[in-house]
Amino acid sequence: MLPFAFGLRWPAHYLPPLGNSGTFPMTVPGCNRTYQGPTVALHLHDYQGDFWVARQRYHLEPGDLTLSPPNVPSRYDLHQSGTHLCIHFLPPASPVLGPTVRLPLHLRLGPQTAALRERLWRTIDHARQAGGKADSPAACAASASLQELLLWLHGQIRRGKKAASRTSLVEEGLVKLNQAIDASLDQPLLIGDLTEKTGLSTDYISRLFAQRYGMKLQHYILLRRIELARHLLLSSDLPVAEIGQQSGIPNPQYFNKQFRRIVGQSPLAYRQQQMAKPKSRRRKVPRLVRLKHL
Repeated sequence: MLPFAFGLRWPAHYLPPLGNSGTFPMTVPGCNRTYQGPTVALHLHDYQGDFWVARQRYHLEPGDLTLSPPNVPSRYDLHQSGTHLCIHFLPPASPVLGPTVRLPLHLRLGPQTAALRERLWRTIDHARQAGGKADSPAACAASASLQELLLWLHGQIRRGKKAASRTSLVEEGLVKLNQAIDASLDQPLLIGDLTEKTGLSTDYISRLFAQRYGMKLQHYILLRRIELARHLLLSSDLPVAEIGQQSGIPNPQYFNKQFRRIVGQSPLAYRQQQMAKPKSRRRKVPRLVRLKHL
């Protein structure tokens, strides 16, 4: 990879081994320290603040993506606690011949953040199934999924540059729609009420959402609810039924059915499996009593 000041130049033909991954709490003031390690750290942030890579500062907004280069000091300056999705992975041990792509250290994808979240969770789920076994099929799937994600990011950057001069009410509407969803995950969500905030018709914005994200709006809302439920299952001791309510799915049977469909196991089995992992491989999370949204 080239020096980090120019972003990361990443090999197009490489399967990166994964380290830690999942949802991590950023608790103020504990997170305001310097980090430095041998891995590349990919973060999808759900908070505001400043992020420093060496002497370069980036302002963070919810939905921003950052890539921290290996062996380079980075630190946060946050005023409020929050969470981020994170994947740590190893760069090539030696220069790799062949084509490369360039990835910036800070990226704001706007409407494509939904697709990014789904790809991140797909990679994280593969990594969890691998259980630390680097030579397992699940670990290979995680590496392949991550590499595909990085190449997808490169494609989004190229398309974004070409479309930079075509920002429209449609793009703004999609951003407003995402913000409205994230702010109301613990509440009943009516599609008409959400789309009304965009200034566009329900049919039009729903059709455009499906074209951009490759999924229906209802399915994306379900994925975000399940993401919130995952976090609550691991960061609190609330009963499963209460977690379903706080995730916007108050019917226990329906919550269990949808969680199993997305994650592949019941909420209780997911909590027990993750909590049974050795402490050295478990992340520390604060106890939550009530969390409105991530």
